[in-house]
Amino acid sequence: MRLAIVGILVACLCVFAGCFQWTEDPQGNLQSVGLPGVPIWQSKVPPAPMKPTDFGFTPEEASKLGGAVLVMPTANSRVFRYKYYQNGQNHCQDDLKKMLADRAQQGATDPEPYCTDNPTAPAPTGNAFVF
Repeated sequence: MRLAIVGILVACLCVFAGCFQWTEDPQGNLQSVGLPGVPIWQSKVPPAPMKPTDFGFTPEEASKLGGAVLVMPTANSRVFRYKYYQNGQNHCQDDLKKMLADRAQQGATDPEPYCTDNPTAPAPTGNAFVF
């Protein structure tokens, strides 16, 4: 019983202190809840991968794309850019190496680009502060 009361008290203190954050997938489903950078709860269901048709490609155009996708997060990390490649002409790893070399020369501190077979949208976050 004491443990439950302490848990509720800690949760209330976090909410009142403005240290409460949550993330959602593009469909509005809750993905995580907790302190900024330290989720207390995370969904077991991973966010759905982004498909070329989600970006306005026609199904015919999307059928010609394949392989790894170059994901380029921006400095505010709420916007990602994606580079899809034609089937048989995937140069994601080569482009990634060039981008990382350019970043090293420029001393960039924003999130690094990466290659993935299942790109996901950036997670929308929310914060709560109660007076």
